[in-house]
Order: sequence, then C-alpha cells, then structure tokens
Amino acid sequence: MKVAQLIEKRRVYWQELENLCAQMSSSRKKTIGARNIARFATLYRAACADLALADSYQLPPNIVDYLHKLVGRAHGQLYRSRRVDWSKIGDILFRQIPREIFQDRCVQLTFWLFWMVFLLAGFMAANPDRFPNFAADIVGAENIDMYEQMYADAPSSRNNGPTASGAAFYVNHNTGIGIKCFVVGITVIGGICVLLYNAAVLGATFGHMASPNVSEEVSEHFFEFVTAHGPFELTAIVLAAGAGLRIGFSLISPYHKEESLQPDELPEGEESLFDKSRRVAYERIDSLRIGAKRALPVMGASAILFILAAMIEAWISPSPLPEQVKQIVAIFCSGLLMVYFIVLGYPRRESDAA
Repeated sequence: MKVAQLIEKRRVYWQELENLCAQMSSSRKKTIGARNIARFATLYRAACADLALADSYQLPPNIVDYLHKLVGRAHGQLYRSRRVDWSKIGDILFRQIPREIFQDRCVQLTFWLFWMVFLLAGFMAANPDRFPNFAADIVGAENIDMYEQMYADAPSSRNNGPTASGAAFYVNHNTGIGIKCFVVGITVIGGICVLLYNAAVLGATFGHMASPNVSEEVSEHFFEFVTAHGPFELTAIVLAAGAGLRIGFSLISPYHKEESLQPDELPEGEESLFDKSRRVAYERIDSLRIGAKRALPVMGASAILFILAAMIEAWISPSPLPEQVKQIVAIFCSGLLMVYFIVLGYPRRESDAA
C-alpha cells in the first residue's frame, strides 16, 4: 500500500517532467524561460533519485522501465548539443574581432614599423642614382639577378600557369612565413628584427623592380604578378608579427589596464605573505593566458589572409587574365581589408557607453 501511494505521489512529478521534455524538444530553450529550465533540472534530479530507489527496492518492472526511459529522455534534452547561434557568431566575427585587432597596440606597432621600413626601402631602391647598390646590399645581387630572369617572361607563360600544386606550394610557403613571424615575435626583439628584415627585403625588391635599372618589360611582368595577392599577404605578415609580440609583451610586462580586462580575466587577490611572494610568477602566468587570448583572433585573421593570398597567387596572379583584372582584384582585396579592420574595427561610442 505504501509503495502504491509513493508511486501515485511521485507520478505527478514524473508527468510534469515528461511534459517539459515534450516542450523542450519542440522549442528552443530561450523560449521556455529560465524558470521552467530550472524546474526541469530539479525534476530531472528527483527522477534520477526515484530511479535509484526503484532499483534498490525492486519496484514493479513497468515502473522501473518507465523511469529509465524518462530519465534517458530528460538527460538527452538537458545535455543536448546547442543550436548554432548565428547572431552570436556574426557579432564575434564582425564586431568583436575587428575591434580587438584595431585597438591592439602590438598590431598598431607592427603596422607602422612594417610600412615605414617598406616604403623607405622601396624609395631608396627605386632611386639607384642617389642610393647606389642599396637593393643589392639588402636583397642580394644573386637574388636580384634571379628575379630579373624570372620575370623576363609574362607570368602566364611560366610554370604552366595556375596549378593545384602551385596552390599547395604557396600555402606552405605563406604558412611558413606566418609561423616564423609569430614564433619569433614572442621574443619581442627577435620578432621586431624579423619584421623589419621582411619589410626591408620586400620594399627593396619592389623598389628595384620599379627603378630605371630594370627594363620596362620585366617591371611590368613583376607587378602584374604581385599586384593581386599583395594586399592580403603583406597584411598577414603584419598581423602574424603583431600576434607574436602580443604574447611576448604579456610575459615581459604582466600588467594590464583594469578597464581592458574581462570579468573572468581579473587576477585573484593575495591572501597571505606567502601568496604575495609568488605574485610576480602568478601574474606572468595569468598575463600569458590573457595575451594568448588576445593574440588568437589576430593570428586567426593572419592565417586566413595567408591562405587567401596563396589561392590568389596560385590561380589569379599567373593566369592569362588582363592586368586590369588583377588590379581590380587588388583594389577589391584592399577594400575588404579597410572595411573589416578599419570601418568595422573603429570603436563606436554606443559600444563604449554600453
């Protein structure tokens, strides 16, 4: 009699849990409400306890079987995989990431260093009368001769045009550049030196190819090849170096402005003198975690740009498309970069107020 009364008493809660399972399976959790979800979790825990008691006290098999199915169904609803929140993904991709990259001091530093050295080296190499042998000293005389021979013919006549093997080669090559800039950038000084070296070599190469010492035909072939993929590849180098510097500076200077930290990034306070003696080591570890979190979207954007640059370099740059088409591709890529990193990245007042 007591068992029957207990079953009837608990059956009301089982039925309520079953109704909530049906409601959750047919609608999103947001539409159910926090109160119903909390009630669902309470009923689920109670049903698990009832199932354990039913097995222990050997209640009728039909009751045990019913509770097994009910608990299994409730477990599936409670821990089911979440649906993709496209609005949240869009907010991360098109608001949070570009603003974090735009405001990152390390990215700003690498941007200005790279382009200042790149333009200066290009100017000096393009004026051999005022700066003789500058390009040969920076790039190397053998490399300059190799470039001039390589671009003596039109890009479409070299390497049998666009190929899948060429795409794989450029992906591997660009990835290697990005990893080198990122890894060496962690040392800060080494990262800055690698960045400046790449900027000087690339700038001197571009400048030499535009100088009077190079025939007009070779110069046209060179710029026809590099124009389309240049914006993505050069920007990716800057971002990779900036991501490495972000981690490196987080180790050198483990202090962050409090207003720039998220609630889960705030360090714990010291509780004793012993904890205070470990404060430097603890702050550096915590700072490294914060720096890695900041560097992740920067390095992700760099990797995507390297891959896109490799695809363009493999399929568009060596293709027989008119040079005007490749210039349009370069303008389009530059426009995408400005829209994403400057227009979307520029902080708005409404976001600061929120």
